[in-house]
Amino acid sequence: MTTGITFTFGGLKITNDTQVEETTGHPIPGLFAAGEIVGGLYYHNYASGTGLMAGVVFGRIAGRNAAAYAKGV
Repeated sequence: MTTGITFTFGGLKITNDTQVEETTGHPIPGLFAAGEIVGGLYYHNYASGTGLMAGVVFGRIAGRNAAAYAKGV
C-alpha cells in the first residue's frame, strides 16, 4: 500500500510562472511547484478529474521555467 495526495484545499502559493512564494510573497529562486501541492485551486468542492488537468498545465509551465532557470536564462 502506498499513499498519495489526491488534492489539497491548501498548499503552496505560487506565481503565474509557478515559482513558490515565501511568506512575504517573494518568489523563492529555483523552487517551482506543480500538481496537487499547488494551493488556491479548490475552495468549497473538488470537481472530479480537475487535478489531472492542473498537473498537466502547471507541470508544463513549471518544467519550462525550471529548465530555463537551470540554464541561467
